[in-house]
Amino acid sequence: MRRWEELRAELEARDVRIVAVSSEKPEAVRAGRARHGLRATFVADPKSEAIRALGLANRGVHSGPPGVGPLAIPTTVLADAQGVVRWIDQSESYQWRSDPQRVGAALEEHLPRRTADVPA
Repeated sequence: MRRWEELRAELEARDVRIVAVSSEKPEAVRAGRARHGLRATFVADPKSEAIRALGLANRGVHSGPPGVGPLAIPTTVLADAQGVVRWIDQSESYQWRSDPQRVGAALEEHLPRRTADVPA
C-alpha cells in the first residue's frame, strides 16, 4: 500500500481513489493504516465475506496461516467513474503485488488524465 501512497499525486490527477479490502479485524486495519501513514480507504473483512464474494480468496498452497481466513489474492482493479471495470491485474501469489509501472501503463491506456490536468 505504501507504493500506492507514493503514487497518490499521479492517481489523483486521474481522479483515481484507492480502496483496499483487508482480511484483518477493523482495529488491526486502523493500526496499520496509522502506522504506515496510509490515506487509502480500507474495508475490514475479517470473515472474508467480500473476499469470497469477489472471488479473491486464495485457495493455493499459501492460503493463510492456521486459524486465519483465506488470504485475498492481491488484485488491482481499475474502474472508471461509472464503475465499469477497465483493467484487472491479479497475482498468482499472495506475496506479490502489481508492479507500479504495469499499473501506470494501464492508467495511461484506460484512465487518461483529466483534460484540465494535461499540459498544453
